Amino acid sequence: MNQSEERQDNIQRVIETALDMFMENGVAATSMSQVAKKVNLSQMSLYRYFGNKEEFILRIWKYALTEFYRYFYEKYPGDGEFKTGYERFVACMGAYYSLYEEFPNWYKYTHEMFTYRFKRDENADCKIINVFWNHYGKEIPIPALKALKDGVEDGSIRKDINIYAIYQILLNAYTGTTLYENISFGFSPEDTVRITASLISKYIKNDQPVC
Repeated sequence: MNQSEERQDNIQRVIETALDMFMENGVAATSMSQVAKKVNLSQMSLYRYFGNKEEFILRIWKYALTEFYRYFYEKYPGDGEFKTGYERFVACMGAYYSLYEEFPNWYKYTHEMFTYRFKRDENADCKIINVFWNHYGKEIPIPALKALKDGVEDGSIRKDINIYAIYQILLNAYTGTTLYENISFGFSPEDTVRITASLISKYIKNDQPVC
């Protein structure tokens, strides 16, 4: 392994290890020195690879989203299995739920990232949202959003809804339930997610005949 290959191998090990630690312990509670110790590298090496903690956190976030959608497509049957955007959106919710059951810490991590505030770089806070909406909205189209858009166009989903608001409600259902897992009100977080998905599917469906 040459020097360049070793560098890339180290960077990938750091990213994967940091993501595991972020999801297990939280972003704020995980320091670069802890990650460096875990992968047997110096803290200086991490700063050389990533520049600063802000860029380090954003790099892990970008990788995490890529991994999430990789797992998502393992659960999602594929667009060709469905005739309408509505059917695809319902399937997307099913895939999200499967991931929720399998990787509950992912949604805790997502919530922390959306609410995380950098101490030294206020502009970095905006980058967290930009990575999610801009980068992944273009390079990796968000499947649920695309299904909503296509459903409006093919008439299977009501035209008077705001598809971004619907997606935001769905996202909040998954990330929010992780905060209230010890306050059940008689419902488990899984029940809350299922009920939310059911309400959304009924609300958005266009029951009028498509001409």
